[in-house]
Amino acid sequence: MPKNPAESPSKSLSLRIHGAYDHLPEQERRIADVLLQYPGDLAAHTATELARRSGVSNATVTRFFKRLGFETFDAARQASRRLQMQGSPLHTASRATPGSEFLSAILQEEIAVLDSTLSALNPVTLRDIAETIGAARMVKIAGFRNSHALAQYLAAGLSQLRPNTSLMAAPAQSMAEDLAQLRAGDVAVFMGLRRRPAAFTDLVKVAAETGASVLLITDTSIRAAPAFARWTLTSTVQTSQAFDSYVGAMAILRALVLSVATHSGQDNRGHLERVEALHDTLSDLE
Repeated sequence: MPKNPAESPSKSLSLRIHGAYDHLPEQERRIADVLLQYPGDLAAHTATELARRSGVSNATVTRFFKRLGFETFDAARQASRRLQMQGSPLHTASRATPGSEFLSAILQEEIAVLDSTLSALNPVTLRDIAETIGAARMVKIAGFRNSHALAQYLAAGLSQLRPNTSLMAAPAQSMAEDLAQLRAGDVAVFMGLRRRPAAFTDLVKVAAETGASVLLITDTSIRAAPAFARWTLTSTVQTSQAFDSYVGAMAILRALVLSVATHSGQDNRGHLERVEALHDTLSDLE
């Protein structure tokens, strides 16, 4: 049984520290102050390194983590690593380098994300997806939390190339109403980058059970959901900075839209021509 609310096993490191802070001895507060500034550093440090940075002894570090409800320092470090893998911004943040060096570091990491993502993309799989989307009766696209913006981007691109393409759970609609429309011959696309909602795998499973072909666009933290998908495309998202990078996922989506435009057939090209003609008729673009 936890001795106090700060020790609750369901609480993150930061919440445990905040809950215990008023009762910490002065030396343990030094450790708390270091970790509250950069919680993610715990995943990479040893107890000796943390003690050195905080100006305390190793024994003080041990007492500090026991006070927070961890059996050992290593147990606390493993908990921090799990949060890093889940994409918690508090635990993925690093010390920012000011000025041009900071921007250069971002550029190099974004290039690395693009390279690792696109080099893993199989052109044969991409063509199979594009041809299936082009021939589908209906394409439904879902994205949750930060992945919602990616779903909007894909829906906007595909809707220019083919009819009956829409986002799931649009205003005044629910996921149930959208999933009920799917059947064999349709395609359901799920954006599932990390920090997904708890029901994500259940939604993918229900879509697959309708007979629709399921495309999953995700990252390496995904578990279980790929078992229900016909295709799974994986993007790199993690960098040394706070918040994940989505340039790899965006590149996958752009490659997919371009591939649909190339391989989806004359009917869908005709749809694009009708869309462009209506833009001219309505004069709705600059």
